[in-house]
This record gives sequence, C-alpha cells and structure tokens, in this order.
Amino acid sequence: MSTREMAHKILDNMNEEQLVGFISLFKVYNISIEDDDLTERERAYDNLRKKIKPVPNLDYDKELAEYREEKYGV
Repeated sequence: MSTREMAHKILDNMNEEQLVGFISLFKVYNISIEDDDLTERERAYDNLRKKIKPVPNLDYDKELAEYREEKYGV
C-alpha cells in the first residue's frame, strides 16, 4: 500500500470533528485554500461596500438620540 493510499484510508476513517481538526492543522501547508477563501471574502466585502449609499440630510446625533430613547428610555 502506497503512502497516499494509507493517507486516504486514514482520512476515510475520520469522523467529521476529526476532519475539521485535521484541516485546521494542515491548512497552512496548502496556501491556495486560504487565498481562495480570502479572495472570496474580499469580493463579498467589496460588493457590500458598493451597495452603501449616503443618506441625504441625515442628522446622526438626532437619530442616535431617538434610538437610545427607544431602546433604553434614556
């Protein structure tokens, strides 16, 4: 049995919790996983930032005071 086959057999016998631990330990050896995840997060963040639009005539202090009054009665 080759080393790769032994590794596959070990992985096949792991439960979900063990697999999560394995991935967290060895993810650093496969940088592309982290890069892909980071790239996807950055794209999602950029999409959210593009959707932000300024609110005209917003009185921030007044809105904050009203919120606090509603939430805390202060």
